[in-house]
Amino acid sequence: NFLDWIQGMREGVFRTSKLSSKTIRKRVEILRAILRSGGLKKQLEFVELWKPDREMKDIRYWSADETEAMNNQAIKMFEDEKLRPRAMAHLIHSIVAPRISDTAAFKWEYINFNQGIIQFRATKNCKICSQFIEERFIPIFLRYRNWVMQYERGDEYLFPTSILQSSGSKKRALPHATDKSIRKWLANIRDSTTLCGEMIQKLPSHSYRHSLAMRYLAKGCTFENIAMVLGDDVATIQKHYAELIPNDSQRLAFEKAHALTNVISSEGTAQPEWLKRKRGSNPARAYRGSGMNGGFKSKSGVDVVGFEPTASWLQTRYSSN
Repeated sequence: NFLDWIQGMREGVFRTSKLSSKTIRKRVEILRAILRSGGLKKQLEFVELWKPDREMKDIRYWSADETEAMNNQAIKMFEDEKLRPRAMAHLIHSIVAPRISDTAAFKWEYINFNQGIIQFRATKNCKICSQFIEERFIPIFLRYRNWVMQYERGDEYLFPTSILQSSGSKKRALPHATDKSIRKWLANIRDSTTLCGEMIQKLPSHSYRHSLAMRYLAKGCTFENIAMVLGDDVATIQKHYAELIPNDSQRLAFEKAHALTNVISSEGTAQPEWLKRKRGSNPARAYRGSGMNGGFKSKSGVDVVGFEPTASWLQTRYSSN
């Protein structure tokens, strides 16, 4: 009856719409409390065996082209003094993709212009985030620093409160911008960016982190590389992204487990038909690597005594000479 009840909630049997996994979990927790208070131990033991379905985290990200389009839009907006903070907020996220709260309190001491590196400690988990700055962005950073230093505390924070327009509400006296301001600025960059005449994906600000991680994975970088930039544990990165793009270790595992997929027959050569050889091996290259005893030194060849290239290959090879 319990399992039928769970299935019914998933399929919307008891009401007009299906229940979400979160709602089902809450109802099961209530049932457990009822069984516990009623002293129904056997039923409680059974219900506690139930585990909710594993939910896949929705990884939404901008492509490299979309990110570059936003970079170009930010560079254009930077020339307008009123828009400079939002342009700088985007560039920070494009480079190192910090969490919003870290961006709002970003300090100049995090940036080493001599080495071209950004390094800071994430507030959420105290992990160090490290990333290089693209050379084309360094002059923009320096221009922004010279501009913002004319404002109060601009020599300390990238986004001091003094550069913000007063909204009339001062619930907290922060020395820097709020998370709300950063999200608003990033959304403005996103909503004003087009690619090939069309608007880019309307994704939340957290997608900067996903986009940076996916760019690293697409280029064959390791989870350790991504963890160093984003300031997350390697296990966390692997948990969320390993299912999206196979990495090098997965490729090696595949090649070991499916070794025969790279092997073809020797049909069309002077070798016995039963002899298998690697796909893509070149008889010419193998012949040039053979020794006097007929064995091969080339890694792409097959070590078979007495091997001779096919007649058609020899005719093609020497007719041109």
